[in-house]
Amino acid sequence: MRNSRFSSLVQVPWEGATAMAALFEMASKKYYRRRCLGTRKLINREFVESADGRKFEKLHLGEYQWDTYAEAFNRACNFASGLIKMGHKLDSHAAIFSDTRAERIIAAQGCFRQNLTVVTIYASLGEDALVHSLNETQVSTLICDSKQLKKLPAISSKLQSLRHIIYIEDEPVEAETLNQMNLWTTLSFTEVEELGKTSHIDARLPSSSDTAVIMYTSGSTGLPKGVMITHGNMVSTTAAVMTIVPNLGMDDVYLAYLPLAHVFELAAETVMLASGTAIGYGSALTMTDTSNKIKKGTNGDVSVLKPTLMISVPAILDRIRDAVFKKVGEKGGLTKKLFDFAYNRNLAAIEGSWFGSWAPERMIWDNLIFKPIRAMLGGRVRFFLCGGAPLSSDTQRFMNICLGVPVGQGYGLTETCAGAAFSEWDDTSVGRVGPPLPCCYVKLVSWEEGGYTISDSPMPRGEVVVGGYSITKGYYNNDAKTNEVYKVDEKGMRWFYTGDIGQFHPDGCLEIIDRKKDIVKLQHGEYVSWQG
Repeated sequence: MRNSRFSSLVQVPWEGATAMAALFEMASKKYYRRRCLGTRKLINREFVESADGRKFEKLHLGEYQWDTYAEAFNRACNFASGLIKMGHKLDSHAAIFSDTRAERIIAAQGCFRQNLTVVTIYASLGEDALVHSLNETQVSTLICDSKQLKKLPAISSKLQSLRHIIYIEDEPVEAETLNQMNLWTTLSFTEVEELGKTSHIDARLPSSSDTAVIMYTSGSTGLPKGVMITHGNMVSTTAAVMTIVPNLGMDDVYLAYLPLAHVFELAAETVMLASGTAIGYGSALTMTDTSNKIKKGTNGDVSVLKPTLMISVPAILDRIRDAVFKKVGEKGGLTKKLFDFAYNRNLAAIEGSWFGSWAPERMIWDNLIFKPIRAMLGGRVRFFLCGGAPLSSDTQRFMNICLGVPVGQGYGLTETCAGAAFSEWDDTSVGRVGPPLPCCYVKLVSWEEGGYTISDSPMPRGEVVVGGYSITKGYYNNDAKTNEVYKVDEKGMRWFYTGDIGQFHPDGCLEIIDRKKDIVKLQHGEYVSWQG
């Protein structure tokens, strides 16, 4: 099944944008004066001691400082030249190991301009997984922030191919730490940019079939697997999502805070770059005025940035919902009664009841009850995309009512470059992930053993299998696992078997209902879900 709004699969956002380097270069010319990448200025950093003697870092952050699209592109070009001038070989890989920040995108785009494959690694990965990822892909240059830099001396003897270190100056780096880097050529991010500015090297642009990223999944068991994502995979997902988000463009502002080592955030930021949207960087620990790392009395990221677009995982939205309900409960009295009445009236309206609130009434409740809640996220958010795990119906309704925004639910995996299904912006139903994205096909394959078949009534059920332009090459250096879950049909179409169990609703929307790995066979042959 494909998206019924399109007669054929979408492959590129516009003609010529067949790879990430071309997409960013064309976007930088199209939006050259617009704000592109923003980072908050650090005013000061202090440590507060708690009653039990523990110290907590508190940040006073100022306004966002912006690079325009033209400036961000020039920085990427300079970084690309500086990287080669530093000694990085064109046939070797570069890895990025840092928290989400503007330098990650500039470094990645710089690598793409020289057709270098970028290895992305979760900053939270343990030592063994980090060593495995770097050695398996034979990384010769590692780009990291100062926090990750301090981890390297302890594992230096285990790193087989590493030759160069580039560190981002997000915090002061002590001379003692740099002295421990004598095994490698070590430069700061700024030094590499300056080196490239004075020693320009012509671009070596990739094709759509070249590998852009080897993304190591966090993995629930064993060592992580590296998924090979091509430039064509990334631009096709970008093109598809651009058709789904309503009125996406230069007037939007996006808050980037999820890990860029995750395909969900990488895909989202690529969509924003292609759309001329301003991307402001933050973190979960500095997001709101009451976030853990924000100095009391100063503003969190959303208060300063006032984003119009955000993405999230369910756990974060659940925490926002719980915090609001807890605060309302603590106030009690008339405040709680009014909140509950307004919430239930609007809930009934969203679910189509004649007994729900009408438009003029909803305006009153929005201004009286829900406006302060919306201010928690800057007051301008108009669209939320949620992915990474199923979103509960209670939390989705909370977002619809208290924040007054539609919530798009996405379904995809690293292996499908985040692209599989995406709910339409005006679909208020809960529990579904929408129709297939326009860049791919989605089909169900019967799993007779587990009791799921495409002939089931009232809806066909089976394993979710995704094919099309967003399907990645496979797992790096792991043909056995690749051949197990990637299949090519008689027409030459490449399919990925997700292991998820889904069902198609009559309107073509997909719902994920189970996972093959969660189903176990009992002694007498009966299959049950261990989660159930």
